[in-house]
Amino acid sequence: MIGNLVSLSPAGERASLLLIVLLTSCAALQPIPLPPEAELHRAKTDDGWEISLTRYRAVGEPKGPPVVLCHGISANERNMDLDDQHSMARWFASQGREAWTMSLRGTGKSDTIDAAKSRAGPIYFDDYWKHDLPAVVEYVKQVSGAPAIDYAGHSMGGMVLYAYLSQGGQGIHAAATLGTPTRLDWGTGMEGLIKTAGPALVQPGWMIPSGAGALLASPFQGVVEDGPFQRFFYNPQSTDMETWRRLMVTGTASVAGGTALQLIELMQSGRFQSADGKIDLKADMAKITTPVIVVAGRLDRIAVAPAVKDGYRALGGPKEWLVITRANGAKGEYGHMDLVIGERAAGEVWSKILAFFERVP
Repeated sequence: MIGNLVSLSPAGERASLLLIVLLTSCAALQPIPLPPEAELHRAKTDDGWEISLTRYRAVGEPKGPPVVLCHGISANERNMDLDDQHSMARWFASQGREAWTMSLRGTGKSDTIDAAKSRAGPIYFDDYWKHDLPAVVEYVKQVSGAPAIDYAGHSMGGMVLYAYLSQGGQGIHAAATLGTPTRLDWGTGMEGLIKTAGPALVQPGWMIPSGAGALLASPFQGVVEDGPFQRFFYNPQSTDMETWRRLMVTGTASVAGGTALQLIELMQSGRFQSADGKIDLKADMAKITTPVIVVAGRLDRIAVAPAVKDGYRALGGPKEWLVITRANGAKGEYGHMDLVIGERAAGEVWSKILAFFERVP
């Protein structure tokens, strides 16, 4: 009798099995801890935030300036430091370059100095280049004793660099941007939906819980092998699905509503500018004299190559253009995240960035 009462229909059995798989997978997918050699630091901004930093000392004799690595939107510093096999930071350290990863405000462990004011007020893209990056540059220079740093920014992390340098930012010897667009109205195929629904659904002071969403979605990756979702973010030719799952658990973060709305405005206008529209950041990129290598993935569906090259054309100083593709020697085509977590990224992407840094006097 009791057995009959608790028996489930076939649909109920499938739902129960799915729930068990989900709970088991979530329990198994825990954030990957940092290795013992990782040093944790915090840089104070001029407006009351502390930016979380992780430092890896150079292996052997240092061979050049320290390298600061910055993530993109909906991410934290672990995008550039996932694990031993997928870490730009640890790879640069192994090549004799002290390496630092940073989490922009509102991501990772970055927070306000005064806990009572934690996340007080909206966070805009402008806050990253006006406050976060200047604080990090000065802190790393002070701790390392170096007169300048090298910098690599992925996606929005490269946009932060462009804005910082275009407004006279100092202290950067050479830089690289990876999958960094300056036209946000090209490429994703979802511009219409984002431009219409975004402003109606997002408020400036909100934190969009994309990190929690990624954690919940991670167990289902690979259910549809090589599906459109995977192809949007990465190319299975270059990144294993299991690597992508680990990144979803360890390297994703919430998105500040103010930042999302500012980027939606850039998508609507087709212009790379400040939130108030008073500073034309792309026009001012012509003033940049810091050497920059601009890297694009041929199959990037978030920052399509023409939108990335738009930034390359706007740069005024010494610059190089590099598309990661089979035609240029890569063993697979590259999408957006492949540039920083790809299985062969060390040899096919990062080594080319290091070679560029070393060519700069």
